[in-house]
Amino acid sequence: MVKITLDEESIDAIVKYAKTHRNEVRELMKIVGEEALSVLTEKEVLKEGAKLYREIQREINYTYRKD
Repeated sequence: MVKITLDEESIDAIVKYAKTHRNEVRELMKIVGEEALSVLTEKEVLKEGAKLYREIQREINYTYRKD
């Protein structure tokens, strides 16, 4: 188990690390981004996204319908 606690000093240390280790931070961001895209393209997530899109579209159409 990993316990993460943040205080002002640790946040400053993270920022300093990010500034001095740009390549490592970039690599980590790529890994996280690829995993996020993988999750977003899963069938169930796409179904939920489509449902949300339809609900938003309905609300927009209702709000801006011509009287």
